[in-house]
Amino acid sequence: MATYGSRGNAEPLAGLVVQLRALGAEVRVCAPPQLDTVSQERPHVSA
Repeated sequence: MATYGSRGNAEPLAGLVVQLRALGAEVRVCAPPQLDTVSQERPHVSA
C-alpha cells in the first residue's frame, strides 16, 4: 500500500493495514519519511 500527503492521508491507511494484518495478510507500506511517526505510534504498522 502506498500513500503520500499529510498525516490525514496516512492514518486511514494505517488502520486498514492493521485490519488486513489481523486477517493474516502480509502488507507493506510505502510512505514519505515525514509520515514515519504514524508507524512509530502504531508498532504493528511498519513502513
